[in-house]
Amino acid sequence: NIFQKWGDKILERNVRTYLQGRVKVNQMMRSTIREYPEMFLAYNNGISAVAESIEIINQQNNGQVLKSVSGLQIVNGGQTTATIFHAFQDNASDVQDISVQMKLVVATAERMDEIAPKISEYSNSQNSIQQADFSANDPFHRTIELLSRKIWAPSSDGSMNRTQWFYERARGQYQNKKSSLKTSQQKKAFNRETPSKQRITKTDLAKFENT
Repeated sequence: NIFQKWGDKILERNVRTYLQGRVKVNQMMRSTIREYPEMFLAYNNGISAVAESIEIINQQNNGQVLKSVSGLQIVNGGQTTATIFHAFQDNASDVQDISVQMKLVVATAERMDEIAPKISEYSNSQNSIQQADFSANDPFHRTIELLSRKIWAPSSDGSMNRTQWFYERARGQYQNKKSSLKTSQQKKAFNRETPSKQRITKTDLAKFENT
């Protein structure tokens, strides 16, 4: 109802307005609304909003309730807001089971110009996710990882030095493993037995398998 009344004015401090339903993320949100509405809270990051003041009342049985908000702006979550609104327009019953988490930061008008852009910037500055990252926990990749830690590779130069392939199931595993080693001796042994040229990623494996 708020978005219907105020439209993009509620998103003036957001870095983007609604990118329409053609964007993949918005399409996925729409699918969740349509097919798994009770899971929307679990699957969605929610929204971050700012306000200049709020009024909270105490109810005897329901605890504290937010009665009113002044100067409300959604600084992150504009796509979520607009996608739910358009789903509501198409079929109001689709959103009746939707719950959305909200982080609400209250700041004075003087500090709002400082705080709101930072919330938006930091909320949208996370490390990018690659499509292959989403399959990191699949049983197949867990099995390949386990095998790579147990099976020694044949020597490439005929020497007795044994090495292993390091299957990097989750991006950054190889470097994190090296960083976790405490002594220089442990690090030298790791570099000798698992050289960086024998690190193999999920996309590497896919290319080799398909080739």
